[in-house]
Amino acid sequence: MARRVRYVTPMRTLLILVVLALPAGAAAAESTTTRSFYDSHGSFAGQSFTRGNSTSFSDGQGRFSGSAIRNSNGTTSFYDGRGRFTGSSIDTGPRR
Repeated sequence: MARRVRYVTPMRTLLILVVLALPAGAAAAESTTTRSFYDSHGSFAGQSFTRGNSTSFSDGQGRFSGSAIRNSNGTTSFYDGRGRFTGSSIDTGPRR
């Protein structure tokens, strides 16, 4: 029985590259903003990572310490390092 040989055409190569690039492009569309925090002595105290409507916080050793999520109804929900709900707030000021 003869083996069938399949050749990769330039069009197939392009299609494969486009399919592989789609997830990377979608991930790059929403950027992450990182902020560092320092104590009164100038020592590193932690970081925040904001992506979309959520912000995660880490302490000075890089351990996850909590998160805040902006909800569509104008409230912000807060969670501790174990993911437990700790409270919420509502913005009563004028929209910017």
